[in-house]
Amino acid sequence: MSGVSISTTNALIGVEPTVTDVGVNQVALNISDPDHSLNYTCGTSTNDFSVSYGAQTNISYVGVSGHNAANPAPATVQLYNGATLVDSVLISRNHNIMFTFPSQSFSDLIVKFVTNANNFQTTVSYIAAGQHVNLTYGTQAGYKRNWLNRHTVQRTTTNLQVAPISTTQRNKALKGSLRLPNELATFAEGNWQTFIDFSYEQPFFLKEVESKPESTYICYDPSFDDSTHNSTTTLNSLMLKFTLFNGL
Repeated sequence: MSGVSISTTNALIGVEPTVTDVGVNQVALNISDPDHSLNYTCGTSTNDFSVSYGAQTNISYVGVSGHNAANPAPATVQLYNGATLVDSVLISRNHNIMFTFPSQSFSDLIVKFVTNANNFQTTVSYIAAGQHVNLTYGTQAGYKRNWLNRHTVQRTTTNLQVAPISTTQRNKALKGSLRLPNELATFAEGNWQTFIDFSYEQPFFLKEVESKPESTYICYDPSFDDSTHNSTTTLNSLMLKFTLFNGL
């Protein structure tokens, strides 16, 4: 999991965005609330829906969670700084998204959903933006690629010959972990502590692959463990466990 990105701040909590294609009886402030029981649905099934947060400073990531843009056909999610395209991703499933980039100020931070004309009305639960850290040291191999996993568990009833009769499905929360066995002690005592404080206040975004904005999930219920390295006290071994939602 080399090159993992994790959000450490969120500047958009309590900031009400402006939207195009205004929905009936919809509350735009819901998009800035990490409560995923809240959301915003645009007014029609037109193929462009934009969420604008105005001027923002010191931004190095933008995260999107809980949307339906890729139903039933692929869609593109774009990030703009005013009229300038910062990044975009084509998605064929409703993955959560995390754009990361060098810290910059936005004249107008805009997330735009460009969908197929036959797609459903766009609904989005949550958008966040702020600072993030890149974990470039010794993340351990063998981790679960949770951005590809499903929350669905299926159970099948069979006959006496164990042939399938009927199936039921239910959702089950996914669990994730991240082990960092070779982090500098100065990082563990500094930026990592800032992240821990933030993670107890708000859910955080985690992106597995730097070049894939869609390799993202939003994480909550974290637990942490910190110990010194077996060979030197200048390095620490960090462990993070969490529950996650990847949008699928």
